[in-house]
Amino acid sequence: MPNAVVMTGYGPPEVLKWAGVPLREPGEGQIRIKVKAAGISPTDLVLRAGYLKAIPLPPNAVLGFEAAGTVDAVGPGVTGTSIGDGVTALLLGLGGYAEYALASIWTRKPDTVSWIDAAALPSSAEAAVGVLRQLNVKSGETLLLFGGGGSVGIIATQLAVARGIKVISAVSEHDETLARELGATPVRYGPGVAGRVRALGAVDAVFDAAGKGVLADAIALAGGPRRVITLSDPAAADFGVTLSQATTDRAPGALDETIALLADGRLRLRAHTSMPMQQAAEAHRQLESGTVHERIILTLQ
Repeated sequence: MPNAVVMTGYGPPEVLKWAGVPLREPGEGQIRIKVKAAGISPTDLVLRAGYLKAIPLPPNAVLGFEAAGTVDAVGPGVTGTSIGDGVTALLLGLGGYAEYALASIWTRKPDTVSWIDAAALPSSAEAAVGVLRQLNVKSGETLLLFGGGGSVGIIATQLAVARGIKVISAVSEHDETLARELGATPVRYGPGVAGRVRALGAVDAVFDAAGKGVLADAIALAGGPRRVITLSDPAAADFGVTLSQATTDRAPGALDETIALLADGRLRLRAHTSMPMQQAAEAHRQLESGTVHERIILTLQ
C-alpha cells in the first residue's frame, strides 16, 4: 500500500499525517504518476485550515495541486504518453502530496528541467496564462499586477512583458528589485498604492494575484470592474469583479507553453526550497509563520 500525506480533518498543520492509502487506477484520459516532487500552494494552507469549505474535500483528503514524476500507468484513451515518461501535472482534483497521483492535465518534462522546478510550475503557470487570457491584455497596454512577487505574479510579469505589455507591479520592499529584473515597474504595496500607481499613468487592466483587499483600488484605477480579475479575494462578487478559478479550459496549453520557456532558460520561477514529503506538516507550519519567503516543494526519494 502506498503512502500519502492525509488530511485527517480541518485544522492546524498537525492534521496532516503520513499514512497508507489505496493505489488507484487511472481512468479514461488519465495517467498515474510515481511522484518525485509536489508543490505547496497558498490554497493548500487555506483548504487545510478550513477557510475555503466552498471546495468540498472528501474524508482523508490529499492536498496538492501540482506534482512531477514518472508515468507509472496509463488509462484508456491516452496517447503520446508512455510508462516511464517524466511529466509534470496540474491536479485540479488535488492529490499531489502522495507517492502516486492521478492526473488528467500534464506535459512532458524536458531533461533540462529539474523535478523540483517541474513541480513548482503547473498551478502558477496555469493561473498566470489563464488570467492574462481572460483580461485580454494587448501589446502597448498597461497591466497593474498585485502580488507581483508571488509565484503567479512572477510568471505573469514575464509573459506579459514578453508580449509588449507594460507591467506595474505592486510588491513589498523585499520584491522591488525582483520586479525590475523581470521588466516591470515596481510600486510599493500598502496604504497609498493607488496614488503611486496614478503617478505612473493610466491602467488598462488589473490582475490581483494577492487577494488581500485591493479590489476597491483596482476598480478605481481600471475605471470599473470589467477588466479586473482576482484569483482569491472572497469579496469579488461584492465588487462585481471576476473571481477566476482553475478549470480544464481556463488555460489549455499553459503547461506546454511554460515548460518550454523554462527549459530554454526564458522563464524564472519564484525562489523555492525543498523538504521531504513526510514533513509536510512542518512545511505548512513554516509557510504560515511568515518567516519563509520562498516556496516549499515536497520531495520523495
